[in-house]
Amino acid sequence: MRKPPPPAPPALEKRPQPGRLRAIILAVLVHGAFFALIVFGITWQSRPPPPLEAELWDKLPPAKAKTPPAPPEPQKVAPEPPKPEPPKPEPPKPEPPKPEPPKPEPPKPEPPKPDPAIAEKAERLKKEKEKRERLEHEKQEKLERQKKEDAAKKKREQEEVAKKKREEEERARQEKERQLAEQRVRDEALRARAAEVDAWRARIAKKVRDRANIPDNVTGHPKAEFRVRILPGGEVLDVTLVKSSGNRAYDAAIERGIRSASPLPVPDASSELFPQFREPNLVFEHDR
Repeated sequence: MRKPPPPAPPALEKRPQPGRLRAIILAVLVHGAFFALIVFGITWQSRPPPPLEAELWDKLPPAKAKTPPAPPEPQKVAPEPPKPEPPKPEPPKPEPPKPEPPKPEPPKPEPPKPDPAIAEKAERLKKEKEKRERLEHEKQEKLERQKKEDAAKKKREQEEVAKKKREEEERARQEKERQLAEQRVRDEALRARAAEVDAWRARIAKKVRDRANIPDNVTGHPKAEFRVRILPGGEVLDVTLVKSSGNRAYDAAIERGIRSASPLPVPDASSELFPQFREPNLVFEHDR
């Protein structure tokens, strides 16, 4: 047979603690006094200061007439002051009302939803404005581009006009130089031909003087002019006195010399100078 289990040990009994109730009462009193002190201090600090009163005078009051000093009163024996009574405890002030909890703010109204038609109209107006601005910008760019093109075209035209003017001036200068050169050539040719003609005339005059038998009594410087018709080869066809020298003997001697000098020395018939010697006017001047 099994043995019965041993009995359980008795539970520990809680003993009453001495002075516990008194400590609780004291703690309650201390807290109440501390709370009253806080409330009184707050109330005393929040009390507004008494207002100040001042009396204003328009004029100073008249000075009082001086009175002779009163005779000294007999000294009185002051009674003993009464003993001060012990201060009475102030009654506890009522607690200030607790502030009301803040009221919850009303919910803000939701913003009105935009009207789709208004939004669509605003978007359409915005696009139209952007389109107008774009077209205006393109128009301004086109005008600026046109101005630049016109300015460039005008500049090119001015350059072309200036170039043509320079070319014309250059051509005119060259033409003038050419004409001057040609004129110089013609002048040279004329001078050369004139020199050649003078050379042929000098030959004719020398031959005529060699054949003329001028009398010794002819003196001074008589001058006679004859027109002579000459055939190709120098044959004298006719002699005509154009201007007499004033001396018939000198004129007759020169005419005989012209006829006897035939054929005269003249250019070849195929030469360009021969036409000037078909009917030349020959002038003869005596040099003695």
